[in-house]
Amino acid sequence: MPEPKEQVLFENSAYRLTEKGLQQHNGLSARLEGPAKLVINREGEPPREITIPPLPAGCTGMRSSIPILTAMYNLAMHELMANVQQDGTMLAGANWSTVWTRDIAFTAALGASLAAPQEVLASLKSRVKDGAIMQDTGTGGGWPISTDRVSWALGAWDLYLTQGDREWLKESCDILCATLAQDDAVLPKHTPLRPGETSFLDWREQSYPDWMTPADIGASYAFSTNVLYYMALNITSRMLSELEREDEAATYRTKAQELNKAIEQAFWNRANNQYSMFLTPDGCRDEHTDALANALAVISGLAGEHATHAMATLPRSPWGTPAFAPYKPSSANAYHNRAIWPFQEAFVLRAQAEMRDTAGAAFSMASILRAALAFGTNKENFHAETGEATDTIQNSDRQLWSVAGMLGLFYYSLFGINYEHDTIVFTPCVPKAFAGSHWLTNLRIRDMVLNVHINGYGTDICSVLINGKPATPILPLDTAGNLQIEIELIPEDSEEPDRHFPEAYENLPEPEWDSPTLTHLRWLPVEGAASYYVFANGTALGTTPECSFPISRPDLFRNVYRVQAINHGNSSRLSRPAVFHSEGSLHRLSPQTIGENAEYPVENQQAWLDTKPCTALLNYGTIALAAGTYELSLQYSNATASLRDGDSCALRELLIDDEPVGIIPLPHNTEPGNWEQYSHSAPITVTLASRRHHFSLRYNPANCKNTNGELNQCMVRALTISRVS
Repeated sequence: MPEPKEQVLFENSAYRLTEKGLQQHNGLSARLEGPAKLVINREGEPPREITIPPLPAGCTGMRSSIPILTAMYNLAMHELMANVQQDGTMLAGANWSTVWTRDIAFTAALGASLAAPQEVLASLKSRVKDGAIMQDTGTGGGWPISTDRVSWALGAWDLYLTQGDREWLKESCDILCATLAQDDAVLPKHTPLRPGETSFLDWREQSYPDWMTPADIGASYAFSTNVLYYMALNITSRMLSELEREDEAATYRTKAQELNKAIEQAFWNRANNQYSMFLTPDGCRDEHTDALANALAVISGLAGEHATHAMATLPRSPWGTPAFAPYKPSSANAYHNRAIWPFQEAFVLRAQAEMRDTAGAAFSMASILRAALAFGTNKENFHAETGEATDTIQNSDRQLWSVAGMLGLFYYSLFGINYEHDTIVFTPCVPKAFAGSHWLTNLRIRDMVLNVHINGYGTDICSVLINGKPATPILPLDTAGNLQIEIELIPEDSEEPDRHFPEAYENLPEPEWDSPTLTHLRWLPVEGAASYYVFANGTALGTTPECSFPISRPDLFRNVYRVQAINHGNSSRLSRPAVFHSEGSLHRLSPQTIGENAEYPVENQQAWLDTKPCTALLNYGTIALAAGTYELSLQYSNATASLRDGDSCALRELLIDDEPVGIIPLPHNTEPGNWEQYSHSAPITVTLASRRHHFSLRYNPANCKNTNGELNQCMVRALTISRVS
């Protein structure tokens, strides 16, 4: 008798996924030989065997009529346990010696708070210092260039929902309030939007234009980070309501609503029905698509009526959803650029499941499962064009948030566990190809122990039995005891449509200037470009096939020009700004004296701002200015650590006429020890009256403390005063 035909779960131009294994079109195959043995074959290499033993008693278990689902769940649970350290905290992966804020936040929100609540609690607490959330190391020395530490809120709230621990609720609420207050004291206040780097995409050379410095990135506005702020404000409001602190809750709720409106206005592009990836410091949209940001916008409810378009327009590769697209041409080595991250795919999957999009869910489920089968572990990332993990700059086995992403595939998508108000609502999303019987066992949520069985496919529920009695798929969170839940799905009559997602591709390179003047813009030719758009102060001046464009002399105090290469729907990012000032609108003041507590005096028109003592006031002197709006920036050098890494972004408070007007971040702008490399800080905008004004700089212990807490130093030269209106 012939063997029964295997159930095909997914197939495209790159691979075929069945109930028992994987066959890639590049020759790699992976197959289950029994419930606990995975054999991976790659051409030219000996077979590799992976043992996946059953889970120990007491674990939340999963079994399925589809063998690879059971095996990949068990693999993820074993890898989750392998990432637990002796002190109870978690490692970010096999190659890492610690966990970071965004890693544990996203890990908890993807499923680890259900699978390992005590370890999640210990790890979340390890990312708190002096009562506030620690920002991960990142571009320019971390906070406030990187500001996505508020992602911690997602993990803290998910842990509370699953455990119901009131002490944790109060502790985490106070931590969030302190963190948001710290941001309010330092970050600009002229808009509800929060500046800072894109969340998780924290290698600037991988995802930002080449011309953007860490200071530029710190002054830009990222869609992903603002979505996280929106979620953090809402979570803080809900925590305060739970604690019956309703007046405070209303304040945060209002802030969230204001931020929602600002995000809609700033990032949604009606021309292409997509959210922009970030805004440059001067407000220009970067028209790339950030997959994580789009998914979080849908999951949080922020996307609203845009949800369908936001997910439908996400560019894909045959292997999954790239971190962002189009790809950056000048960064050939994959990491964030040209790469797929399973944890991010898991958020995309969750968004599609919440939208009841079974075809989109099937694509993301297959991407996550394929990667774990092909590599025999839950890798950190893999190349978007080859599907290979060895083709990326940096990688790790059992990457924590990839492990959690696999678990989340089951908990929040396949079984559809959702928290609504004070209830659990089951909203399963089972693509037709994944039809079968699926069991989730010994699932502990608060005082409940759940055993859940789902049969069939689709998103519509036919019947629910709880302990043998007809019921609804809704459980109050204060339910207690052992519950057997049987959910039968109504098969969808129509076939799932073949989904044709937009295909990810590579941008044209950014144009580079070729000695532009007050009367003529010139730039170097861009390979592949058919023509060029020219912009002045954010408005299109025109298009030209040439590499030059005539302009008039500046009629404003300051004119900013950019150019963009285009060719049949493909475009480059906007070029570096070319800035021209009218006569008399630009002033520079050199440092004059520094307070007696300073370690070194002002010499050669530069001053050393040391870590300790750092209360010495740096005097820039006095200048007569006409009434108007001005941008103030510092020429500085911070070589304490690399451009990409560290936690020692320097902070100083700027004073005009002895009154503080704002905090100037002075991030790493070069490589360690290179103190001769100077650049400009992001500007502070002020309105001044017509008279003489005095300028100075100081360290304010109340709002100039960085993530490092100890190392906070840099060199400064001129203070630039630019009139803009």
